[in-house]
Amino acid sequence: MQVLPLLVAALVGLFAAPAAAGTQSFDVTIRNTGETVLACDASIAHWFSNALGDVAPGQTLRFTLLADASDGTVFMRNSAGDEMPVQRLWCGLKSRSWATRAEIGLDRRIGEVPAPIALDCAGKTASTVCARP
Repeated sequence: MQVLPLLVAALVGLFAAPAAAGTQSFDVTIRNTGETVLACDASIAHWFSNALGDVAPGQTLRFTLLADASDGTVFMRNSAGDEMPVQRLWCGLKSRSWATRAEIGLDRRIGEVPAPIALDCAGKTASTVCARP
């Protein structure tokens, strides 16, 4: 029965394919058009948050996210290389980013990688406003 070992080997190879094979990246660009420093953060899998960076007035923050078009998951890799699904993205006033946040929507659709995101954001006294340039 030499067919059985070949079938088992083929199935193992099929399921051992790397998860990142269908992964594509897309960029997020945040330009601070306001007069105060903004902090941008992400809520990722397992209830963690991840600081993406601060943006001084007149400056721009750029980062890259990854997407698996086969299931619509958007994720980032942590320092160990683990894929951490992104649940939410936001920017807000530094040291109060959550309370003053402007949410950054992620267009998650099976079969499609989100388009690059470019936003102009400005912090106000108690909130942040972001809009496409």
